[in-house]
Amino acid sequence: MEQIQTIRLNLRQTFTRNTAWRVGTVILDVSVITLILSKTISDPDLWGHLRFGLDILQTGTITQVDPYSYLTTGQRWINHEWLTEVLFALAWTAGRAPGLILLKMTVGFLTIAILYRHLRALQLRHIQATILLLLMGFPLLVPFLFSVRPQIFTFLFFALILLIVRQADIGDYRWLWAAPPILLLWANLHGGFLAGLGILCFWAALHVTVHRQAWRHIIPPTLISIAATLVNPYGIDLLTFLLRTATVPRPEILDWQPLKLVSIYGLLYLLILMVSFGGIALSPQPRRALLVILFGITALLPWMAVRHLPLFSVASLVLTGEYAGGAWNRVLPEKNSTLPSSIWIAGLPLALAAALLILGSTRNPHRIQPVEDTFPIAAVALLKQSGVSGNLVTQFEWGEYVIWHLGPQVKVAVDGRRETIYSTATYRQYMNFIFGVNDWDALLRQHWTDMALVKQHEPIYNLLKLTPDWLMLYEDSKSALFVNRNSSLVGPLRQAVARFAPPQANGYFP
Repeated sequence: MEQIQTIRLNLRQTFTRNTAWRVGTVILDVSVITLILSKTISDPDLWGHLRFGLDILQTGTITQVDPYSYLTTGQRWINHEWLTEVLFALAWTAGRAPGLILLKMTVGFLTIAILYRHLRALQLRHIQATILLLLMGFPLLVPFLFSVRPQIFTFLFFALILLIVRQADIGDYRWLWAAPPILLLWANLHGGFLAGLGILCFWAALHVTVHRQAWRHIIPPTLISIAATLVNPYGIDLLTFLLRTATVPRPEILDWQPLKLVSIYGLLYLLILMVSFGGIALSPQPRRALLVILFGITALLPWMAVRHLPLFSVASLVLTGEYAGGAWNRVLPEKNSTLPSSIWIAGLPLALAAALLILGSTRNPHRIQPVEDTFPIAAVALLKQSGVSGNLVTQFEWGEYVIWHLGPQVKVAVDGRRETIYSTATYRQYMNFIFGVNDWDALLRQHWTDMALVKQHEPIYNLLKLTPDWLMLYEDSKSALFVNRNSSLVGPLRQAVARFAPPQANGYFP
């Protein structure tokens, strides 16, 4: 009897330790992801996205004629992110900055959870799935989840489309019918849906070529997926617009620069590439040629723009995670796992999770992180206090910040919407002005401009100082405000500068 009781006691203790350890590790993983995703920084376009979304909620219509710029006369506004902006506006209305952070964290958490669930479905152990996520997913995906931006929805839906394609490639064609509703929603959230649609169509074409008898299962959902992307406020014009602008150079935006191998991102890219192709080479699982080809295509995307690195990262997990896990098991066969020797050790992950959550609560996770070092807070506050209305040309990355605080009374020249609202000629003319090259003052001559708010010590700053028609009324460590000497705003702005006391900025959005 004593032996039976001892066995029962040992089994109960083993079960308790095992349960505590497994539950603790899961909670620890969730805590780490929550702590990481709670970090939020302000994207230069966030002010615009929020303003435009609030406008849609207020008017009940999608704005077709822009009220915020003085250079968009007659230009149609194709807002390919309108639904995301509505979601941002709803989150802001419900909870201000914490609402935006919660929305961003939810999308990011869903993306990571889907990738983890996929790896576990491949019969990878928890530790394997976690390490592969940390190695192949986090380095190039998580940094792009720090900002509240429409692109976060593309990461989520790109993962879903790849999972659909993978399931269809192994013969479960029913999954393809999930693509149309996903692409319909995605097409109204962010222009990145072109990547998912391209992957789906490319795979469908190759698969039907190899497996001709499967065309009945593949062609109908693929065609309906294409048609689903036309269900948007602009119809086929949205697709033609995005295809036309996909290759437009954007020298003023770092995200649109091609990947440089001699960089942190470049080294991380090479690491993930080595793990992926190493898995393909060493795994005992049979290779699926079409999926490997698709992965090769996604590996080329970062060479077009750095902003495609997360898509490559997601593809590495979905399309090559199986092979990386297989290679792992081949090189390092699984050994008999040992349970923690005591309940105290078993409870260690739970204690670490609690410590991480306490640490996270001390760093203001409910606020969007500092912006005071990059935006003209004082100069915009001056203009707001002056109450003036007029036309203002400013730095590209400051445009939507100005729109949020001063629009539409103060209209900007160009902002982060670029090709969605500005003609090619207007955009080129503006870039000449900002960089101080070619016929740099053509914008000022051809379009009446009252004010210019520019960065200090940039070429345009020096050029305006040397131009007799422009008078500098205010400057600080970040910006300088010039006014056209022939503008009626000279007097009101002089008075505003004389009584202006720079506000004490808290450094958080908005």
